Amino acid sequence: MAELNAKLILKTVVPRVLKAAVWGSLTFLIVYYLPMMLYPQDLLPIDYTTTLFDFAMISIFFVVAGQLFSGTIIGCGFGIARALVIIAYFFMISDGGIFSVTLPISEVTVNLAVDISIFLLMVVSVNLLAIAKNLLEAITILTEKSTEINFTQVRR
Repeated sequence: MAELNAKLILKTVVPRVLKAAVWGSLTFLIVYYLPMMLYPQDLLPIDYTTTLFDFAMISIFFVVAGQLFSGTIIGCGFGIARALVIIAYFFMISDGGIFSVTLPISEVTVNLAVDISIFLLMVVSVNLLAIAKNLLEAITILTEKSTEINFTQVRR
């Protein structure tokens, strides 16, 4: 019995963990490291590093969890949760679609407000599509499980 469990772990769990580690590393490089290398921190008037780091950690968590539970109902749940968290996160950091910053320029203070509600609408729309995709995937998984017929079992 222990040999069966070891074979099962080696066959299913280890590849998923390795795949999740690779995807998590790639996500960190693309979402955090690459933007930090491309955008100089001294030129922007706002501190975007903490916001970018928070977004990177959210992305990495859901990528790793999604890879660990891919093809299961739990994986679909993580996909739905990811979409909802990203919608809430972008609403939180954008203050509902109005981005405002105060820039002290020599003796004058400039208040700058930018309406980014169109960008926020695009983020929400894409994530609502992701929620629908994950719901349909969960329905497909449940349908396949419920219609499986095992002809090898004999009922007595």
